[in-house]
Amino acid sequence: MVYKRNYLWLFGVLLSTLFMTSCSDEHEALQSTDQTSTVVQASVSAFKVDGKISSVAGENEINDIQACLFENGLMTAVYSNLDQTSDSYSLKLKSMSGTLYMLANTADLIDLQQMKESGMTEQEWLNTTIKATDGKAPRFFAGKLNLDEQPQGQYVLPMTLQHGIARFDLLMRAGGAISIKSITLKNLAQASYLISQDEVRSPEGADVQDLQFTFDQPLLKDTLGLAYVCEQTNTDLMVEVEMEMGGQIYVQQAALPSVLKRNTVYTLTVRKDALSADIKLEVSAWEDGGETGLHPDWDSHITVNKGLSVLPEGITISESGDVVSLPSRAMEFTLALNCDDELEFVSSQSSDIIVEKLPSVTPGDGVNRFLFRKTLLPPGYQAENVKVYFHRKGLNESYEEDCLKLVLEENPIHSEGFKFDRQNYTHDFGRYIDNEMGRFIMPEGLELVAEFNNEDPWVKIEKVADETNTYRVIGGWKPNDPKADGRKQAARLVVRRISDGQETEAYIVERRNYGLPVTYLNGTWWCRYNAIGDSRNFDDQILSSNDPASLAGQTVQEYLKTCSSEEYVRLWNAAYEGNNGMALQAVYRDGKVTLDGWRSGESNHINKAEPTSLSPDGYEMPTFDDYNDILSNFPIPTNWAGFYPQNDKPNRQYRSEIILEKRSGVQLDGQDLGELWSFSVRSIAGHGDEPLTFYGVGCQWNNDGVNRNWLLLACYNPEVTGWLVRGNNASLEHNGAGANNTRNVRFKKSPVEYIYQ
Repeated sequence: MVYKRNYLWLFGVLLSTLFMTSCSDEHEALQSTDQTSTVVQASVSAFKVDGKISSVAGENEINDIQACLFENGLMTAVYSNLDQTSDSYSLKLKSMSGTLYMLANTADLIDLQQMKESGMTEQEWLNTTIKATDGKAPRFFAGKLNLDEQPQGQYVLPMTLQHGIARFDLLMRAGGAISIKSITLKNLAQASYLISQDEVRSPEGADVQDLQFTFDQPLLKDTLGLAYVCEQTNTDLMVEVEMEMGGQIYVQQAALPSVLKRNTVYTLTVRKDALSADIKLEVSAWEDGGETGLHPDWDSHITVNKGLSVLPEGITISESGDVVSLPSRAMEFTLALNCDDELEFVSSQSSDIIVEKLPSVTPGDGVNRFLFRKTLLPPGYQAENVKVYFHRKGLNESYEEDCLKLVLEENPIHSEGFKFDRQNYTHDFGRYIDNEMGRFIMPEGLELVAEFNNEDPWVKIEKVADETNTYRVIGGWKPNDPKADGRKQAARLVVRRISDGQETEAYIVERRNYGLPVTYLNGTWWCRYNAIGDSRNFDDQILSSNDPASLAGQTVQEYLKTCSSEEYVRLWNAAYEGNNGMALQAVYRDGKVTLDGWRSGESNHINKAEPTSLSPDGYEMPTFDDYNDILSNFPIPTNWAGFYPQNDKPNRQYRSEIILEKRSGVQLDGQDLGELWSFSVRSIAGHGDEPLTFYGVGCQWNNDGVNRNWLLLACYNPEVTGWLVRGNNASLEHNGAGANNTRNVRFKKSPVEYIYQ
């Protein structure tokens, strides 16, 4: 491995790496010619980087060429018709005295014939300058040959034409993580000497200005020949780079070398440090053959030694040996890496990859062994390309190029409705959900089952009959679940081989287990209590885990007869208006009971709201027809009396009983509420186990306050007709009251596919 060391100034800051590189050498070419006269044969010296030719298309082209001869300090001859052969130019000389200068691509800038006629001296010639136009330095070549110093008897004299300007290149070494929006070279001199001086210097009084490059499409790749600038000496030279990384814009400045030499390349290298997520800015200058910054020999890049690696089934290595493709499953494997240097693991772009250095089998064999552990890639994630970075032991820096690329292949299982995280392989719905939660589409030979750890079997897996190896994941519901208090409920979804039942991967699905107390009546699971507070929020409602009547060993009908006045008011005091789902509460004010916040101008009719728009997840507003399954039109008796619900009169299958009950002595804000009514319905045909009890704040339709015992029941019906208990005679009837008439809200359980016990 080849190293080059640099003792120049390094400047490191957070964000970007600009690595300034200069190199200069002469490219020589000779051709045989007539030995009877002396011939000067000139050829272009191409730009070089790290000792190797680095040319941009067109930059070595010569459009015109001319020469002049100085003898005894005066210009004595001008040459314009040089012979061209291949890529060189020849000039026959009559004598071997004086100094010959040759220029290319300067015909529009330098008039040699006029200079000769004006009697130009060689010192004046050496002081001749050439200027940039609109910030762009002219692309010219110049060469010099002292004829007096040439060996006697040599008839072919080589001359090198050097670029009269310096070149800037941009190299991107950030793995595509950084894009360049603009680059500004600051404080550039806009003139230089035509002929190279003994020491680089800028013409006195030369204008200085910035040269900015703004890119419509941000740069992600290398750009050679980014800029060509005048040769100069300037301690104020700076570069400013505007770049984007991770959606953020960064602007950084760095000092350039104070001397920019002609025929030299300066390389701006944007490099993201592999040791951290930071990008640092380091500035170095080096010349071909000199001492430069320590860096790797890139010919010795890292590859996988397949023969010495331990590769489980499914892993593939690219022909180049530097790309490893990994199946989605979790696995552990050993990679033997070829490299002339001892490698140390630095970092991985993915937290799914863990790398551990293993001892060498044979010290000094040029093979580095690393143990890789890869976690499972769940369904629903695209294949990823990630890099694993290594550090060559003995180097101060880590380099973007010292890496191995891993392809994390997509999981062949496809899921719908789930997005499993990559840490715990969990999809947490974060709410109550039932019925079909999602699907797994499995490769042939695999199946899906559900497992539970000290948990009720709330998930059912069902294979779809008409679809290829597709499994439905169904969430269930448990009526009056005493544990349905909002706790997290989990199930393990296990993928296993059909042939031997062996688990291959597993995922966790979670929900919040909430439930409202219910009573089954005539084909519907009715909620036992009115909605209170925020009707959409489980935490505001009476939950099945804390059902006061059930805890007292009573039905709701019995509980309302015996509970305290305060408890009765807690259950009773909620009425709804409009579609915001927020309960209005009765207060005693100005000598009357009124609903605080009642709106006379309410225009949103609650009966027109979509059935699930006001309810917690898994529940909904009953329809007008649902009420017709349990009620009928008549005055409610004060003793149990049989009847057929309105929808059941033709079939007579849901024979039921109904009763009106009254309670007194309940107080609100210290005021007696008088006689309060409730009514209960029960099945006497085997379609329910206990009475369903209705109660609540009487309807308010004007500023006179609550109309006691006028119980208006909310339901879903776009035609707005619902059910009302008249407070003057306890008659049950249909009613199409307006939007500003408040209602009691009672939900029902939405249809559910899977009920578990």
